[in-house]
Amino acid sequence: MVNIIIYLKKEDSAKELVKFLLEEKLIASATIDKNNVSYKLENNIFSEELLNVITAQSKSLLFNQIVKAVETKIGKETPITSIPIVASNRIFDDIVRTKTMPI
Repeated sequence: MVNIIIYLKKEDSAKELVKFLLEEKLIASATIDKNNVSYKLENNIFSEELLNVITAQSKSLLFNQIVKAVETKIGKETPITSIPIVASNRIFDDIVRTKTMPI
């Protein structure tokens, strides 16, 4: 199991994307953090960007399908990463296993 983290520009609809991923059974659940501030240093210029960040729970073997689905739905490459869930209780485990597609 993994937490999938998707970084979206403000103009992209995070809620719509979460709904789509849930309907496709690619994720079991998700949260959306709005107005997440990202800082970068490019060409010695410090910049700030507001993003919406989705954190979703899924099976690790669905990662590539999630990336394809997100980029198809959004229409462009989108920064996505995953972090392993190394332990969980039975209830959480059951939710991820039953709410996502079988592998």
